[in-house]
Amino acid sequence: MKKIIFIISILCLLTSSSKAQGTLTALTSLNVSDIRTYISANYSLKEKNRDTLCLYTTVFIKFKVSSVGKINELSLSENIPDIIKNALEKAVKSSNSHWSTNKSDLEYFSKTTFILPVVLFYGKGCDGGGGELSLTVPVENWRKIYNTMRTANYAVLDILKFKDKYLDSLECVMLAPLKLGDE
Repeated sequence: MKKIIFIISILCLLTSSSKAQGTLTALTSLNVSDIRTYISANYSLKEKNRDTLCLYTTVFIKFKVSSVGKINELSLSENIPDIIKNALEKAVKSSNSHWSTNKSDLEYFSKTTFILPVVLFYGKGCDGGGGELSLTVPVENWRKIYNTMRTANYAVLDILKFKDKYLDSLECVMLAPLKLGDE
């Protein structure tokens, strides 16, 4: 029994040690949702830009992975600030050299469209909100917040939009949402 506890302790220690070093595992067909870790680690906005944003919305990232393990057919919901769009695109592409090159994984990736919802919370630019969505936000900023929330509704339409045409359906893998921003 003591040996089992010792082995489990060593495994836990090794696992936490590799996470502490910031190592990211290869993305395979079994852990494709770990792309959220790559995006979180590589998504950044300058503080001066974050401080001006008043945005509460959802963005959908749609992508495929090519047969050589690179992000392919990357598209994001429309009507998001360019600074966020560029940062998200860069963060997604940061995974390019981390996709499994196993033949069965590459075959799966090349046939699959992935959709990742990204929930964005940026409230520092909502004068008086202090980064929180609260009743102290002035009325004119509530309009700004409301408009970004409406954008989230339109983003749902963009899931089925491909090359300026709407598809009747889309076979895809919907990944668990990623939350970014101030909190």
